[in-house]
Amino acid sequence: MWLLRYTVAASLALLVTLALLLGMQGLISTVGDTPDAEPRGKLADIWQPRRSIEEQRKTPKPDKPEAPEPPPPSPPDIQVNVAVPVAAVSMSLPSVAGLEIGMGGAFSRDSDYIPVYVPQPDYPPRALRQGLDGYAVVEVTITTTGSVRDIKLLEEYPTNRDFGKYALRAAEKLKYKPRVVDGVAEEVPGVLYKFSFRIAR
Repeated sequence: MWLLRYTVAASLALLVTLALLLGMQGLISTVGDTPDAEPRGKLADIWQPRRSIEEQRKTPKPDKPEAPEPPPPSPPDIQVNVAVPVAAVSMSLPSVAGLEIGMGGAFSRDSDYIPVYVPQPDYPPRALRQGLDGYAVVEVTITTTGSVRDIKLLEEYPTNRDFGKYALRAAEKLKYKPRVVDGVAEEVPGVLYKFSFRIAR
């Protein structure tokens, strides 16, 4: 009995071995070419998820900003003095003539005009090239809003060197806190300003 089992098992093992040998021979013969003398690099099995075309596009990088231009050379030191008229600022005590204290009384405060912005005028190029100092006196009317109007050139020295021209341009930008009398802003005509132009030496 055991002999029969042994014979059947050996026959089956022989058949399986023969089938494996024939299968391997068939695989080798289908390749056809012999392997190269130099072994090829081993390819890694990389799994990549399925992506759309939009996802695979690279976002463009912004252009590199251009280098800023160097600043222009600074002009020579220029000193411009603006003389504030003596009458521009009142140092006296505020007037209490219109002050009423009590139930229902009106409160009003008088104040004189005060400059809040005095622009620095440009130096005339011709005078700057010649190294000249100078001054210009202008007259303005201060409005109820603190701006100026009726700007006039009264005097300039030396003449014909554009000191008056540049002083008039600067005077247009003057700003004041207007004069207030009994709580009402008033215009002030005939206010003088002297713009002095000096080159620092």
